[in-house]
Amino acid sequence: MKKIFLITAILMTACSMGFAQEDTYYTKGAILQLNGELDGKPLHLQTNELGVMLDYETAYIIVRFSIRSLQTEVDSLNKMFDKNKLEVVFDGKLGLEYVNTEDHPPIKFTTEGWLTVGDSKSLVRGEGELHHIGNTTTYACMLGMTMQLGFEELNIELPISGLRDEFEVVITQALLQKDKN
Repeated sequence: MKKIFLITAILMTACSMGFAQEDTYYTKGAILQLNGELDGKPLHLQTNELGVMLDYETAYIIVRFSIRSLQTEVDSLNKMFDKNKLEVVFDGKLGLEYVNTEDHPPIKFTTEGWLTVGDSKSLVRGEGELHHIGNTTTYACMLGMTMQLGFEELNIELPISGLRDEFEVVITQALLQKDKN
């Protein structure tokens, strides 16, 4: 009987820590760009399959994309990405107590959270901005974020010679809509 009570308590706690359905906003087709350098020339990678979930009540955010969704103008990199089954996940908190759902001017924020790529998990920081989109029933806010990262700090070794360690992550056009599930 004690085991059943303990299991029930754990499940209730786990459920209460999840996203509250009425306060969850999301997008599945946001744009993420990775800007770096390969052999001294600019390198741009992009995915239009970025998923973002944001709990307005807690300002907790989860961002994810599949590495295979990345595209660039370098064919050999596209082939390498296409074979990769890993998912990149950032889960953290915006530097806000909550997100205002009423009409508001642009809100700047900092963010901190865990970036997970395969077996690598690193604490990362970034900054961003939320723009309220008024007079629409489809979208609530537009989210943008940037991070300056390095493969070494993320404990990621890539088999690409000439790739500069530092790169920029830019999320644009993440139109957040209310969860309809």
